[in-house]
Amino acid sequence: MLKRYFKLSQIFFVNFMLLLGGVLAVASLVIYYSIKQIEVDQYTNQLKSEIAYVRAKLDEGISLEAAAREMSEIMGRPLRVTLITMDGVPLFDNEADPRKMENHANRPEVMQARREGFGTAVRYSHTVRNDRIYAAKVIDWNGKQAILRLSVSLETVMSDFTTLWVRIALVFLAALAAGFLISHLVRRRIDDELLKITDYLQQLANKRYDAAIAPGFSAEFRTIGKLLRKLAKRLEKIEKKRRKYTARLRLVNKQRSEIISAISHEFKNPVAAILGYTETLLDDEALPHAVRRRFLERIDQNGRRISEMIDRLGVATRLENSEIEPKMAPVALDEVVRTCAEAIERKYPGRRIALHLEPTRAVADRTLMEMAILNLMDNALKYSDEDVAVSLKGGRLCVRDRGRGIPKEEIGEITRKFYRLDRNSWDNSLGLGLSIVSYILKLHGAELTIDSRLGEGSEICFAPPSEAGNQKK
Repeated sequence: MLKRYFKLSQIFFVNFMLLLGGVLAVASLVIYYSIKQIEVDQYTNQLKSEIAYVRAKLDEGISLEAAAREMSEIMGRPLRVTLITMDGVPLFDNEADPRKMENHANRPEVMQARREGFGTAVRYSHTVRNDRIYAAKVIDWNGKQAILRLSVSLETVMSDFTTLWVRIALVFLAALAAGFLISHLVRRRIDDELLKITDYLQQLANKRYDAAIAPGFSAEFRTIGKLLRKLAKRLEKIEKKRRKYTARLRLVNKQRSEIISAISHEFKNPVAAILGYTETLLDDEALPHAVRRRFLERIDQNGRRISEMIDRLGVATRLENSEIEPKMAPVALDEVVRTCAEAIERKYPGRRIALHLEPTRAVADRTLMEMAILNLMDNALKYSDEDVAVSLKGGRLCVRDRGRGIPKEEIGEITRKFYRLDRNSWDNSLGLGLSIVSYILKLHGAELTIDSRLGEGSEICFAPPSEAGNQKK
């Protein structure tokens, strides 16, 4: 439960120290008992050698007491020497009165010596009242067998063991201190790497996907760094898509607003005219027939204008959404231009289209091409009080007017949908004419070129795909 309140580096540090401390504690216990046994075995083996030394001294005629004293001086520690009969009666002891000692027949080292010739034991001595290491051996004594037993106090052994153990403990403490220092340094490095990752995640949260991260403490952190960089790239792509979607949504909303605004503005006058004439006809039943007919003609004219604007809006929308598939076929472009000129002159009585045409064959959708040319002629007549000239030479069609011209900064905008040079007048256009022409020409692989000067007029040209060019392909 407490882990949730600690950092990863702190959890690592605590666990590492607990693990190290536990390993050292277990190792200490194992080493303690192992060394203790080694020390006991070493002293037992020494006692075996000392028995042989004392036995040799006895053969030289030296007394047991003298031999024991000499051996103690050589080894630098007190050595107890006891001589025991085969039935366990003590004959000699350099640290106790044999007459006051109990029978030793049941002592482990004595029993083993009688059976095997040599015996050892580690036990408490009731005679001298301390723990001792014993070694006993059967020897010849005055023509009879006896048991020579040597022993050393376990306190002497433990004194040497304690000295060794203190040294080992110091080594362990040094290892623990080194482990503490290393784990502290590792903890700091982990904290640094985690801080880098935290900062980088904060940068991602702030949408700074170009931020850098370079963890290098371990392979795991480098892997995390690579995964985070991949995540950043993915988030950046998602963010770009979201921005594009938002921009597209704004564009759609803007276009919708433009459509509503344009329709509202352009439909306002004809609708008002229709309503005005209709109210007059309804309110004045005695209105002269000629006036009544003129009003009805005006109502019809304005209704047709509204219908035409709706048709244009529908065509522009279908072209923009690529819902119209052109039916390409060879056409006589000069004949198409003449047909369009006749239609426009009927629409604008008293206006004239001057034609300068060369016989030209093109590959186009005749209906769409007629629509494009009609829009260009209609647009030229609207913005010019003089006649309009149309030329077709070298496969290039140009429509020229002598109108007021187009400001240079607006030339790039006039093909945009709903864009009109004069936004304060109503001319039944909705700003769709050149937009429709531009869409149609794109379907034919052609584009408009516009040359205009203020006060002099404008010339709009395009070159549809020729029949000869398509045959070569």
